[in-house]
Amino acid sequence: MLLGISAALSLASAGGLYALLYVRSLDYGERCERGLVSGGGRLLETGASWLPPDAWCRFEDRSLSTTPFWALLLFYALLTVMVWSLTSLLHTVRPRTDPGLDWQPGHGVGPGR
Repeated sequence: MLLGISAALSLASAGGLYALLYVRSLDYGERCERGLVSGGGRLLETGASWLPPDAWCRFEDRSLSTTPFWALLLFYALLTVMVWSLTSLLHTVRPRTDPGLDWQPGHGVGPGR
């Protein structure tokens, strides 16, 4: 039960953070091209990525991004917790019998004998 709750909470948190970062990055490149974002110098490049959602503008003097470093860390930490929780939940709900090895120590039959 606790694994299911932690999986659901981490999924909801990662989804919420993804949505927030996505909304922030929607028109960032266009704003840079129109001159609404000041970066110092001439605009060299704009770009975007979808995982994690990020948009950036590279100027002569510096680069600007919509996603701060702490948000990237939080996003990937939440994804990691979600995957771990879902995997643990899956192993709890559907325990897999471990076939093990065909030999047992001390019984005289095994690899290399």
